[in-house]
Formats: sequence, structure tokens, C-alpha cells
Amino acid sequence: MDDDRTPTGLAPSADTKEEKKQKVVMGRGTVAFIGGVAIVAFLLYAFVALYAIFTAE
Repeated sequence: MDDDRTPTGLAPSADTKEEKKQKVVMGRGTVAFIGGVAIVAFLLYAFVALYAIFTAE
């Protein structure tokens, strides 16, 4: 989205281009962190499920 115009009904941001870039990078990092936690949680779940299946008598 290279258009610098503000959509109707929204106030323009007072952030500089550097601040906007920093917020985008921080947002991507946050999404990556949450995704990483979700992957680790799934792997832990899969490990516990497989362990329970293979150790059941």
C-alpha cells in the first residue's frame, strides 16, 4: 500500500516514517513470537500424546 492518503473516517497518524517502520517490525516480531509459542505448544502436545500411545499397556 504505497498510497499515503488516509481512508475516510480515520485520523491521520502523527508518527514519522521511522516510527511507522519500527512499529511494523515490532508487530512482525510479536506475530513471530506468538507463532513460535504455538508451535512449541503443539510439539509438546504431540510428544505427550505419542508417549501415552506407545507406553499404554
